[in-house]
Amino acid sequence: MKGKLLLVDDEHLIRRGLSKMIEASHAGWTVIGEAENGVQALSLIEELEPDLVITDIRMPEMDGVELCQRISELGRSIDVMVLTAHKDFEFAQAALRYGAIDFLLKPISAQELVPPLEKAYRLYAERQEQAERSQLEQNRLFEHQIQSWLVGLPMDEDAVARLQMTCEGRQLLVFAVDTYTPTSKSYRREDARLLQFALLNMMKEWLTISQLSGSITNVKHDVFAVLTDKSYSLTSFELGLVASTQSLLGLTLRSEAYESVRPLYGHFASYEGSGKAELQIPDHAARSKSIQTEVMSFIVQGKTEQLREYLEMHLRQVTEMNVNDAKIEGLSTALALAAASKRALDGEDAEEKGLGEWIEALQPIRLSIEVAEWLSKQIQAFMWLLNSWLAGKNVNLLDKAIAYMERNYEGACSIHDVAQHVHLSVSYFSNLFKKETGESYTNYLTKFRLEKAKILLSNTNMKISEIAESVGYEDPNYFTTVFRTWVHCSPSEYRKMG
Repeated sequence: MKGKLLLVDDEHLIRRGLSKMIEASHAGWTVIGEAENGVQALSLIEELEPDLVITDIRMPEMDGVELCQRISELGRSIDVMVLTAHKDFEFAQAALRYGAIDFLLKPISAQELVPPLEKAYRLYAERQEQAERSQLEQNRLFEHQIQSWLVGLPMDEDAVARLQMTCEGRQLLVFAVDTYTPTSKSYRREDARLLQFALLNMMKEWLTISQLSGSITNVKHDVFAVLTDKSYSLTSFELGLVASTQSLLGLTLRSEAYESVRPLYGHFASYEGSGKAELQIPDHAARSKSIQTEVMSFIVQGKTEQLREYLEMHLRQVTEMNVNDAKIEGLSTALALAAASKRALDGEDAEEKGLGEWIEALQPIRLSIEVAEWLSKQIQAFMWLLNSWLAGKNVNLLDKAIAYMERNYEGACSIHDVAQHVHLSVSYFSNLFKKETGESYTNYLTKFRLEKAKILLSNTNMKISEIAESVGYEDPNYFTTVFRTWVHCSPSEYRKMG
C-alpha cells in the first residue's frame, strides 16, 4: 500500500532530485505528479487525489503558504510538508498553522529526507486503517440488516427504511450451495466452515474481476446474498463464480436474481438447504485483508526482517488454535500473501489458482501443528519470491553505485557521495553493499584503487606520488602505507617485481 505524493516547486531540477530520492527512499511513497506553483498544484490535487503534498514556500502565482491554506479548506485527508530556506522560517510557521505536518530545510539530502517521509507514511497508514475499520463497521451493519430481512427477523421502521433506500435501484443475487459434502469430494461436515470462507473469498474476487462493487452477506451457512448495481457484468460475475466454485471446490451453486428486496422479507426463514446446522463464520475475509495490509506495509518500507517476524508470529498463533480455526487462519494468511505477491511483487494471480489446491491440502489435516507446517511452506515460498524481487532491485542499485565509484575513484568518492547518488541513506546503502558484495564499501574501494595502481606501476613510468594522486590518495606516504598493508610490499618493490 503506497501513498500518493505530489511535488510542488518552481525549479525543475529540485523536483527531479526530490522525486528520485523519494522513489528510492523505501518510505512508502510514490510520486504521482509535479507542479510549478500552487495554482497548478490545486488543479492536480483535484485530478490525482494525493495523500501527501511537498511544496516549496516561495513560488510565483500562488506560494506555499496560500497553497497550505487552500488545501486545508478542501477538508480532505491530505498532509502537507513545506520546503524552506532559513530565511523563510516565518513563512514555514504560517504553513504549520494551516496544518502542515513538517517543514524541510533546503537543500536536503536523501538521508535527511527519509525520517519525515516515514513519519508522514505512518500518519497516512493510520488514517487508511481507520477508514477501513469505519467502512467495515458500516458493511457489517448493512449485512446484519439484510440478513435479518431475508430470514424474517423483527426490524424497526427506521432500519427498514434505510435498508430499502440502500437497495433501491440495485439487484440482489442469491447463491445457494447444494451440499458441502458432494460425492466427488471427501469433505466432512466440519469442513463446511473452511468451504464457506473459500466461497466468500471467491465471491469478493469475482466482484473485482467483473469490475462490480457490491456487498456480500452470508445469510445462512449455505446461502449467500450479493447486492450490487445493475450492470452488464452481472452475467459474467454469476457464471464465472458458479463455474469456478465447481472446478476449484467441487461445489454446486444455484443462483437466482431479484430486482428488489422488498418482497423477500422472511424468504429464507424456513430454508434448510444442505443441512439444518447454522455454521455462520466471522468475517475472515476482513482478517485476510488486515494481514495483507500489514504485509504490504512491511514490503514498501523495506522491512523484510520485521515481516519475517510478523509471519512467524502467525505460525505460533496457528499452533495454539483448534484445528478448524487453524485452517481458516492459515488460509487467511495464504490468501493475504498471494494478494500481496500479485500487487507488490508482480507475482502470478495465485489467489484463485491456489485456492482449490489449498482446500485439498488442508481438508484432511487433523492437527493444528500440521496446519502450521503447511502454512510455513507458503510463507517460505513467499519470502523466497520477496527476496528474489528485492535482489533484482538491489542489483540494479548496486550496479549503479559501482559504476559511479569506478568513474569517480580518483576523487574523494566517499560512501556518503555514492549513497546520495543512488538516493539511499548511508546506513541502508552500507548494509546493502556488504550483503551483496560480501565486503564493506571502504574495503571494496581500497582494493579497486590498488588494482588501478598496480596497473600503473607495471605499465608506466609515472612517479609514485603521481600514481597515488591518480587513484584517489592525496598523501603519497599514506598511499604507500595502504599499499604495503594490502599487497605486502611497497609500491617501489612491486614495480621492480613487475
